[in-house]
Amino acid sequence: MIRKCVYSSCASIDTIITGDDRVANNNKILITYESGTESTEKLAQVIAEGIRKVEGVSVDLKRARDVTPEDAVSANGYAFGTHSASMYMEGELRILFEKLSPVKDKLSGKPVLLFTTGQGGQDAALVSLDKIVGVLNPHWIKPGMAIKGMPGEADKVKAIEMGEKLADAVTKIKSKYIVA
Repeated sequence: MIRKCVYSSCASIDTIITGDDRVANNNKILITYESGTESTEKLAQVIAEGIRKVEGVSVDLKRARDVTPEDAVSANGYAFGTHSASMYMEGELRILFEKLSPVKDKLSGKPVLLFTTGQGGQDAALVSLDKIVGVLNPHWIKPGMAIKGMPGEADKVKAIEMGEKLADAVTKIKSKYIVA
């Protein structure tokens, strides 16, 4: 029997592989966001819909203030979102990234999608988020999403597509094998 470790540590990963290299359990994507209005939360929910369409991938949807470093380390991919009231990522998300700093090496190389909503400054907020998350050396899922206001129908279609793209990337990560 071969144990498949998505990253260098097998401690938090229960993925057991048979000789045909199929994953026996779910990969997990953490969607975390800060939402001053309900638009960022709604966009996060729609991205989650897209993730759920991909077999073998589960999603954990949490506000930034509720995410622990353990939540982040145990995930195989991420979607980070913020509203853009200040043309920068909002405080709870910034605080989360400070909490994740000690474990950033364990987050490195995993797939990441970024998204913002607001009534202006979404692109600037997306750029600030991109710069902060860039220190994780992520596998980028591009383009990020910058939506004005509440997501409309076209935005929802794109969000579902991006969620599926993120989930597909998580399932295709090159894995390290350790003989158990």
